[in-house]
Amino acid sequence: MADYHYIDFFVNLVLAIIMFGLGLSLTLNDFKNIFINPRSIITCLIVQLFVIPLIAFTIAFLSGLSPEVKVGIVLVSVCASGASSNLITHLVKGNVALAISMTAANSFITLITLPFAVSVAIRFFLGTESHIQLPVMQTILQIFAVTILPASLGLYVRRLSHQFAQRMEKPLNIALPLLLGLVFTFKIFGGTDQGGTGISFPEALRIFPFVFLLNMLAMTTGFFIARYMRLVYRDQYTLAIEVGLHNTALALLVAGSILHSSDMEKPALVYAAFTFFSAFLFAYLVKGKNLFKAP
Repeated sequence: MADYHYIDFFVNLVLAIIMFGLGLSLTLNDFKNIFINPRSIITCLIVQLFVIPLIAFTIAFLSGLSPEVKVGIVLVSVCASGASSNLITHLVKGNVALAISMTAANSFITLITLPFAVSVAIRFFLGTESHIQLPVMQTILQIFAVTILPASLGLYVRRLSHQFAQRMEKPLNIALPLLLGLVFTFKIFGGTDQGGTGISFPEALRIFPFVFLLNMLAMTTGFFIARYMRLVYRDQYTLAIEVGLHNTALALLVAGSILHSSDMEKPALVYAAFTFFSAFLFAYLVKGKNLFKAP
């Protein structure tokens, strides 16, 4: 088992800052929306919890990649939407309240679903004799400490000073993606002895087709299921973005800090490299020239 490196600490810190920034954009009314109009949030959760992991398991099984990378693909699929998907939803004039509500709900549900799904993936792809195990209680506590707790603190700060939260909104919209970019840069270029993945360009090329397929299938499936459920148009592409863009910083946290596997981190790194742009491309295909206009 690898030691805890400073890059892993940086990932945890950045994830906590992102979730604090997300909390600053939340109000209690955002949570009330879940109960007032539950069809959209229920549809999203069903897609996120059952459909997307099943797609990821299938892709991983057929990929021919190493067992650890296969587990990493499944790990990405169960790390539900985060701050980056909320930001993109805001930029393409989606239903931000729904996006934030989905992220908030997913953050709590992930405490249970992530350890279960990853444990199943480890057992399936690595076998019962694998030395890699997911400590469920440690995972739950660590996810709570770096996601739920900072987000709740941000919500509390917003209640204390609404003006401060509003002033911080624009700077955070710029700073949070940059922080994520720094995390992935360190992970890509940092050596394995420093907490980096040591991923090479040929490795990234081998992984790319499979995580790209996961991303495209997730957004397309989410969009058409939302249409089938007759959600309003704005909620359709919002749901697609939320189930298609996964919280890769959380995936890095679990793979690096808890599982101590640089190979399991690699799908998250490759996934994060293009999904910001693929989400805009998908939104453009759905909305056309009205990409940055409210429907």
